[in-house]
Amino acid sequence: MLGKTAAENEVMQERLAGFGVASNVMDAAAVERRWPVLSTAPYAGFDYASGEELELPPGMPEFSALHEEGCGHLDSSSCLQDMLACCERDGIEVRFNAAVERADVVGGRVTGVSYSSTMGGAAGQSSTIATNNVVNCLGPWFASLSSEAGVQHSTTMLPTRIQVAHRQLPDDDDRYLDLPFVASSWHGDGIYFMPRRANRQLVFGSVAHRFESEIVDPDDCNPALDPDFKQDYLNCLLHRLPQLPQRGEIIGFSSMYTVNQDDVHPVVGEAEEVQGFYVCNGFSGHGFKLAPAVGSMLAQLITGKLAPGGQYDTTAPLDFLRPQREPLVLKTKTHFA
Repeated sequence: MLGKTAAENEVMQERLAGFGVASNVMDAAAVERRWPVLSTAPYAGFDYASGEELELPPGMPEFSALHEEGCGHLDSSSCLQDMLACCERDGIEVRFNAAVERADVVGGRVTGVSYSSTMGGAAGQSSTIATNNVVNCLGPWFASLSSEAGVQHSTTMLPTRIQVAHRQLPDDDDRYLDLPFVASSWHGDGIYFMPRRANRQLVFGSVAHRFESEIVDPDDCNPALDPDFKQDYLNCLLHRLPQLPQRGEIIGFSSMYTVNQDDVHPVVGEAEEVQGFYVCNGFSGHGFKLAPAVGSMLAQLITGKLAPGGQYDTTAPLDFLRPQREPLVLKTKTHFA
């Protein structure tokens, strides 16, 4: 429900079909008929002084939505647990509570990585792992490691604070559990929400720039929800789900994306300045869905080989996202890059 016209959604429907994804273009009546608790009314904003919604401007476009059929939701924490189990199965050592201090570079080539234990919150003894390849995938903390190694980037990637809220759903009303994953910027709300059946919660967060523009120090990021964000989120949510009880606590957390300020696309590849130093950063909030392709891209760059059979490998050009690339030219720069 992103404020696109029916014609624009039909173009996207055709594009999705090319990837084998079934979808429907729906008008307001069709959406509300299928999910009666969901309102498609446009959102003009909220006047906090008067406690009333603002007036809508004249000439509102006709509502249109695109619904992807048969899609699911992957829980990122569960995926990480599965990845750890795969590493352990294949004899790959994973070290926790360790802070990477620097990549060791000799003669323009990586020779190892130095790290220190952070057990109990205090820095411990420094240790070194000898290696010819280092992948800098430190997320919001990536810049210092690149800088220490003498690696520069052609785009600006900054730690950006993101807030996510949870709302408990009524015990006696299962209608909300049947909602799809909804992303809405239909005239100004700018939120997404999705049900989690296991704990009867509604998870909601942002798809609007006003929610995703706070640049922070990664070592000093407030992990709680801000009261003004919580209220803004809640106003948008209750507009979309007007039958949802207004009582009840809003809980949540905040963490960080590393947002590429130039083109909201990641930087993936070997640094020009240091052989064996690979960069994998700047995913701007959509890295999770790109993970299989990015993993394949890095594996091919480092080993020069495809996976057995090649069925898991991306065919994207390996230099497409290289560290020294020019910013990609986008028709529109949004969080849905």
